[in-house]
Amino acid sequence: MPKAIRIGILGTGGMARAHADAFRKIPGVALTACLDVVPGRAAEFARRFDIPFATEDREAFFAQVDAVSIVTPDRFHAEPTIAALAAGKHVLCEKPLTVTLEEARRVEAAAAAHPELIGMVNLSYRRSAAAEQAAKLVASGKLGELRHVNAHYLQSWLVSDLWSHWSSEAFLWRLQTAAGSGGVLGDVGVHILDLTTAVTGLPSRLRCELATFPKVAPDGGMHTRWQGKLLDANDSAVVQLDYGGRALGVVQATRWATGHINHLRVEVHGTEGALRFDLDESYETLETCLGRDVKKGTWKRREFAVAPNVWERFVRAVRRGRAEAPDIARGAQVQALLDACERSAVSGAWERPA
Repeated sequence: MPKAIRIGILGTGGMARAHADAFRKIPGVALTACLDVVPGRAAEFARRFDIPFATEDREAFFAQVDAVSIVTPDRFHAEPTIAALAAGKHVLCEKPLTVTLEEARRVEAAAAAHPELIGMVNLSYRRSAAAEQAAKLVASGKLGELRHVNAHYLQSWLVSDLWSHWSSEAFLWRLQTAAGSGGVLGDVGVHILDLTTAVTGLPSRLRCELATFPKVAPDGGMHTRWQGKLLDANDSAVVQLDYGGRALGVVQATRWATGHINHLRVEVHGTEGALRFDLDESYETLETCLGRDVKKGTWKRREFAVAPNVWERFVRAVRRGRAEAPDIARGAQVQALLDACERSAVSGAWERPA
C-alpha cells in the first residue's frame, strides 16, 4: 500500500478549517503537523483536528511533512510558499497567490526552479465540471469567434449576517487595506476572473472601476471606520475586458448584492453559439445554445460528473508527479489581471496585464 502523504497546515485561522476538513476526506492522506505564529493557536487547532504535531517553529514543521497548505493571511503567502519550496515541499497556496505582481513573479520563479515539486493555488471554484467543460467547448471552436462575455460573483455579506457580521474578528480584516486585504477584487474577484478567463482565454487589456461604500452597523449607522480602523478596502468592482478587438466582456464582483448569498455565473457568446453556467444552481450543469438552436434562442442543459476539488487535484498531482491546474504559474497569471485592475482603477484608463 502506498505511503500516506504527510500534509501540514501553515496558518490555522478560519480558512484552515476548510483545508483540514478537505484533506481528512482524502484516502492516503495524513495531517501530521500545523503551524501558527500566534502562541497557542496551532495547539488548539491540532486538538480540534487530531493533528499530532503543533509548533511555532517553521523548520520543525517542515521536518514533519511532505506537502504544505499555506493558509496564512493574503499578505503572508509569498514568503512561506517560497520557503516551503526551498525546503523540498509540495505546496498548495490559498488564493490569491500573493498581493502584488512582483511577489507573484518571485513565487513563480521559485516554483519553476523546483519542477520536481507540485505547486498549486486554491482557486476553489475550479471544482466546477461545468466550467471545465465550457473551457473545452470554447477551445474546440464550437462557439465560433467570441464576441461577448458576461460574468459576476455576487455576495450579500455586507447586507446579511448569514455567516457573521462584517465587524466580527473573522471578517473585519477583509475591509481594511492596512490588514493586507485586496478588497472584494482580491478576495472574490480573483475567483470570477480566474473562472472566466479559464473558459475564454486572457484579455489583451482591461479597464476597472473600484468602489468602497460606508458600512451599515447593527444599529443602522453608516461607518467608514470601525474601532479606530479605516474600512477602506474596495467592496465593489466592475471590470471591462477587451479580447484584442475580437470580443468584449464585463466581470462584476460585489459584497452588496442583496439577495445573493454567494452567486457565480458566467455567460460566453460567440458567432456560432453560446454557453452559460450558474454555480448558484449547479456545479455540474452547462447550458448551451448551438447549431440549429441558435436561430430560435433555444438552450439545452448538459449534465456532467462531479469534478475533483482542488485539494483532491493537489493530492493526485503529488502522487502522479505531474502538476494540475490551477498551478502557481496560473496563480501569477491571475495576479497579473488583478494588478492591471488596480492600475486601471487609479489611472482610469485601459491597462494591459503585465
